[in-house]
Amino acid sequence: MSTADQPEVQPRGLEGVVATTTAISKVEDGNLVYRGYAIEELATQAEYEEVAYLLLTGDLPGEGELVEFKAELTASWELSPFLNEIVREMSAVGTAMDVLRTVVSASSFEDPAEGDNSAEAEYAKSIRLTAKLPTILAAYIRRRNGEEPIPPDASLGHAANFAQMAGLDEPRAAEILNTCFILQAEHGLNASTFAARIVAATLADMHAAVTAGLGALKGPLHGGATDGTMRMLDEIGSVDRVDEFVENGFESKFKFPGFGHRVYVTVDPRAKYLRQFALELSEGADGRPPYFEIQEKLVEEVNTRRRLPVNVDYYAATTYTYLGIPADLGTSIFALGRIAGWCAHIMEQHGDNRLIRPESEYTGPEGKRYVPVSER
Repeated sequence: MSTADQPEVQPRGLEGVVATTTAISKVEDGNLVYRGYAIEELATQAEYEEVAYLLLTGDLPGEGELVEFKAELTASWELSPFLNEIVREMSAVGTAMDVLRTVVSASSFEDPAEGDNSAEAEYAKSIRLTAKLPTILAAYIRRRNGEEPIPPDASLGHAANFAQMAGLDEPRAAEILNTCFILQAEHGLNASTFAARIVAATLADMHAAVTAGLGALKGPLHGGATDGTMRMLDEIGSVDRVDEFVENGFESKFKFPGFGHRVYVTVDPRAKYLRQFALELSEGADGRPPYFEIQEKLVEEVNTRRRLPVNVDYYAATTYTYLGIPADLGTSIFALGRIAGWCAHIMEQHGDNRLIRPESEYTGPEGKRYVPVSER
């Protein structure tokens, strides 16, 4: 084959490659839009339930539609004895992401629409999964602390219910988590969403595709920046150690958690809301290390050497910590918001499907001949 006949090799990591079309969200530098609505409007005015409905259906709900949607979510909050037992068994040794992935996969056994990929069935599955994920995580949080789970409260909204079930005492926890869930609900063809769509493209069911998304989110290059950010801040320890840490970090080519993004090269439009939460919560965080002050100094020092915008995870890490959520749970909190986006993408993939099967360029040896084992 001549050089001219050889296929063009795509960039590593498929950076810049358009793999599909979507009507769910638009992600570009400094700009995030959910089905035509700017994230700035949704994050400051909407309930997570409204945004989940928007992602799943394409439109914001009317008053009656929102009441019905909330009722459907509430009806699916509780876990069956089967799923509760899995959470109980795994909580002593499993990570939060392992528990979410395993329980979501297991929930397919009892889903009344198992095997049905019709639009109606998948919409119902989306509601059940969106409803159950917070209950799973809250039960895990309680059990790993040696406490019994707190049952869902039908009088509360989605974020408030999770805050109560997880035992969060901060008065603003529900309000803040509502915004966090909205900011993290959808983000185009990121690694976990792409993984979910690849699985959905085989015509596997929604539970299989969401399980794949959770598996991809567990990876530290996608969903682990909140955990890594808190480890970094704890290692630094004080504001006066930031300069030395940054200097050593650049010398050793350290990847600063929470800095940089594949798409947002100047600003992540979600980060400002988390920064404001972290600032406000830090003011009443007596007795804690000065995490927010360290963060601010770290941003200043990093950006004197290289322009690196902070992403949504950077201040989410401290926001969650100030709310009383341990650092290792940051990725699982992210999943509670992202579940609606995953489900929307799975339905979109099934609605106009083609198997996703890219090519690869072979770089191995040629011309080898088989030799019987006795002669090797």
